[in-house]
Amino acid sequence: MSESQISDIPRFKKLIDELKGMTSLAKIMPLVEPIIRPLGADTGKIQTALVNIKELEQTIQELSTIPDKFNDLFSSHGWIIYDNMNLEIAKTAIAKAEAGNITEAESDLINYYSPENIRWQLQMMSGIIAFRPRMNLAEKALIDYQEGRYHACVPVVLALLDGLVNELHDKRRGFFSEEADLQAWDSIAGHSKGLNVITKIFNKGRYKTTSEPIDMPYRNGILHGMDLGYDNQTVAAKCWAALFATSDWAKKAEQGELEAQPEEPNPTWRDLIQQIKSNEEDKAQLAAWKPRVVSFDEDMPSTGDTSAFPDNTPEQKLVEFLNYWKKNNYGYMAKCLSAIWFRYESENEVISRIREIYVSRKLKQFRLERSIDDAPAITLIKVRLWCEENNKSTETEIEVRLICENDSGDPAVRSKSDTCWRIMSYGLR
Repeated sequence: MSESQISDIPRFKKLIDELKGMTSLAKIMPLVEPIIRPLGADTGKIQTALVNIKELEQTIQELSTIPDKFNDLFSSHGWIIYDNMNLEIAKTAIAKAEAGNITEAESDLINYYSPENIRWQLQMMSGIIAFRPRMNLAEKALIDYQEGRYHACVPVVLALLDGLVNELHDKRRGFFSEEADLQAWDSIAGHSKGLNVITKIFNKGRYKTTSEPIDMPYRNGILHGMDLGYDNQTVAAKCWAALFATSDWAKKAEQGELEAQPEEPNPTWRDLIQQIKSNEEDKAQLAAWKPRVVSFDEDMPSTGDTSAFPDNTPEQKLVEFLNYWKKNNYGYMAKCLSAIWFRYESENEVISRIREIYVSRKLKQFRLERSIDDAPAITLIKVRLWCEENNKSTETEIEVRLICENDSGDPAVRSKSDTCWRIMSYGLR
């Protein structure tokens, strides 16, 4: 299932092959220019883009080597790289380790797992259905971690890790089982140099009681009361890191993608040309983009019906969602959500979750108070809500994140055609 190097997994190979294809196109561009001009391609822009392809190819190849370097240096110390890990953190750690400063590199990795970062990565795990019942315990473990109660945090995270894998493994084997093969096709964490390496380390037999501090989350020693010196941030951070790395495997397990998937057809020259053209358009729109300055009750109303708001704006989409909430129309509320909500569950499951969140609250009134364009595809809107819950009136102010998406559900520059605003926030609580 796995390749000898992480850089050989399909996602990296496909990207590099596509870039090589564009490099070949650059060489024959003088010959094909008369042919592609009738297709509507701006050959001037394409030639400009192709000049930088070789440099881009070298950058991609360099980035594809980071996972192998990181795991080669740090897997024996209990760290592996995974999809949501910050690449700059990994690159800095690699540089320090290669310079002989492995202790300083590990210190950086420990500090990377701050309470804020852990909270964000836990939110990313909410898309894993099997993890949702475990979220409450994970949040309690995070509180213990933040307060320095590592003695309480570590056993809980180890249990969450074991249970998550046990639920999704086809043979019902937990993370620490010798029979649990955690390889996954086209996965960084699920490569043979990833999860399977640290499971063996963490599962090492510990047969002698010791009070000396340890720097590795030895499951047997900790849970069987042999390693008494596990109460430290190093062990706790490695537990969190292992949980987040395992989330990559868990996502693939839930989607039935642990084994190799059918290969996609290779792009044609016309596909490549169209992609270059689209990329150039995106670059131009990104360069020209400036955040709007929105003044409610002047540029647009702060409340009311969607018809009173400019078409295809984040404000209009949020108002649409809020008005559906007022009508208890959970199905149409779900239709206002980002594609990310539907990545790991069906539409009916999303609707059920929306109903669970909002059924006990009756929205009576709302007022948009501030809108901030945070990025070309992201807007943050602060809204004040007046609700009735358990026969009590409440007034709260919350911030909602909205994203501009294309027809495929991918982020898109807001000025592009065939895009739509969707709600990205994980519930209005």
